Amino acid sequence: MKQRTRLFLKTEGCSIKSFFILFLTVMALSWSCGQTKAHDPLQKKTPVKETKEIEPVPEKLPEITIRNVTENPVTYKIKSSSDDKEPQRKTIQVGEVHHYPTREDMHVFFPRENLWIRYTLERGKPFSFRMDENNELELYIGSHGREDAVDLAPYVPTPLEVAETMLQMAGVNENDVVYDIGCGDGRILVMAAKRFGAMGVGIELDPERLKEARLNAQKAGVEERIEFRQEDAAKSDYSEATVVTMYLLPESNELLRPILEAQLKDGARVVSHNYDIIGWKDRETGYQTVETWNGEEHSIYLYKK
Repeated sequence: MKQRTRLFLKTEGCSIKSFFILFLTVMALSWSCGQTKAHDPLQKKTPVKETKEIEPVPEKLPEITIRNVTENPVTYKIKSSSDDKEPQRKTIQVGEVHHYPTREDMHVFFPRENLWIRYTLERGKPFSFRMDENNELELYIGSHGREDAVDLAPYVPTPLEVAETMLQMAGVNENDVVYDIGCGDGRILVMAAKRFGAMGVGIELDPERLKEARLNAQKAGVEERIEFRQEDAAKSDYSEATVVTMYLLPESNELLRPILEAQLKDGARVVSHNYDIIGWKDRETGYQTVETWNGEEHSIYLYKK
């Protein structure tokens, strides 16, 4: 009995010892493999995707534009409003547009007789050199700074009482198609559709004005009677117009006159706010003045082809 017990204990002891040695061997091999894996320079590594830095989109600065609508080159000086340096001297050719991207307003200087006139130009706005009623050089706010289209006039809304008189003088009714050149916020066409029953087409380049015009037509419930087109008025088609309304400058009226002569049907009426159409004196069929609430007097010219 004692011998069997000793044998059992010896065998049990050998089993535990063997297991312990085996365990240590496995752990050593595992550690060795792990070390080899970690330090093997030929081991393939999972490729890491390279992340490219996204380049920031350059900021689009508000732009001041200056256009020359005179018949001669104009020399002027310009500088930033915060710049203490001498202004830059520039010459702008007839019909040319100068662009000035800037975060701030700018000062412009131009000659008139023996003086240099100074104006501050608001950033993001278009301006135009034109001759005033005394044939002297002047700088006016423009309607846009695009080089692919003429700038007919700055945006100045027609007072509602003037718009009503223009439509009345033209005898607008439900059979008419009224084209408004430089329609702005669409007020003349909205009135023509809502109060006179006419159809309308608005010609305008400024997308902000067109947005206002469409919204005003929608509010008045006449959006289905008016079409607004973003296009150059000097390249538009007026062949379907029975009435044309416009509030432009004298040189713009003169520019559009041959276009209207060529395209308008006989009997079509043209109503011009404040400025007559040079060369159409024999077509003039009416003239009227309107005094607005603030005491300003407005002239209205009616022509018939």
